[in-house]
Amino acid sequence: MEAQNTAVRVQSEDLEYLVNTVKSKIQTYEIQVSPTDVKFFYFNSDNPGLSESFDEIRKELVPRGYIPFLYEGGEHYLQINRRPPTKFRGVYVNIIMLILTLASTIYVGSLYAANYVAGSNHELLRLLYGFVFFSFPLMSILGVHELGHYVVAKRFKVRASLPFFIPIPLFIGTFGAFISLRDPVPNRKAMTEIGIAGPLFGFLLAFPLLFVADYLQKVIPYVHSYSLGFGLNFPLVYHLLDIHPITKPLFPMVLAVWVGMFATAMNLIPVGQLDGGHVVRGLLGRHANIVDYIFVGLLFVLGYFYEGWWILAIFVLIMGLTHPPALDDYSKIPSRDIVLGIIALVMFVITFTPIPLLSR
Repeated sequence: MEAQNTAVRVQSEDLEYLVNTVKSKIQTYEIQVSPTDVKFFYFNSDNPGLSESFDEIRKELVPRGYIPFLYEGGEHYLQINRRPPTKFRGVYVNIIMLILTLASTIYVGSLYAANYVAGSNHELLRLLYGFVFFSFPLMSILGVHELGHYVVAKRFKVRASLPFFIPIPLFIGTFGAFISLRDPVPNRKAMTEIGIAGPLFGFLLAFPLLFVADYLQKVIPYVHSYSLGFGLNFPLVYHLLDIHPITKPLFPMVLAVWVGMFATAMNLIPVGQLDGGHVVRGLLGRHANIVDYIFVGLLFVLGYFYEGWWILAIFVLIMGLTHPPALDDYSKIPSRDIVLGIIALVMFVITFTPIPLLSR
């Protein structure tokens, strides 16, 4: 947890403000002050609305540079640390990366569009196809995914960056996108809902595009049948909807939507800092560590069939296998979030493919 690693001194002139803020919301029986933090000890029986009171304190203190968190071990206390100064990149970085990713996905999409554009001097038409039938649907799905996280984070008064897209002029033209949460996650409810928002928003856009891509695949004739060097395994959702895309030659939008579905499944894997890790940590609390170990083990096993899972497993281990707790890791989860967890599980099952790519 960020607050536990903070070593910035709490200035004495701010102490009165902190004491007044906390004691206006929570009944405490003792206060301990050190150079780096302030602890307020309390009894749960004296504070029946502790979760709501803590969240009000959090909303007051975090914008002023303080991080409060709850600890309920032997004794129960609220600890406040001074947040170290942090610099964030300006929005111009988001814009530059967006433009570069647009360029790389349009270029890659134009390569896949070669089977649908006649002649050797139709570069502009290929680029247009690459944008309309590949770059636009793909980046829309990825962008809506990240905006889902952004919107729900804002609802919980958690600052977040705009999406950062990652360009690479190979395979699908991008390594995806991400947002940066600039405040700690306040409680398990927020952790669950912020985590599922991205996959849910992205899936809701990708779902109707399944039918659009399948229709366009059938009505737009191809003029070449160049091999792409790989094949696709389609997840369960395609079979449930009785959609069986033609993969020779592959229509660019079919690949774009497939990537959107694959990204949904990959993000919903319940490990570490992935979206599924957020959801499981929010729902199960500290018991989520068991799920982390089980699924990272499964990733290493699946890596024998598709090496990309080994890369993901190593990435998860580097980023941290166990998910850090919320500031209030003891609040109860409402029944609505349990329903959201079930929805996340269903989305994962119908979009996950153990061996996504086939070599040709």
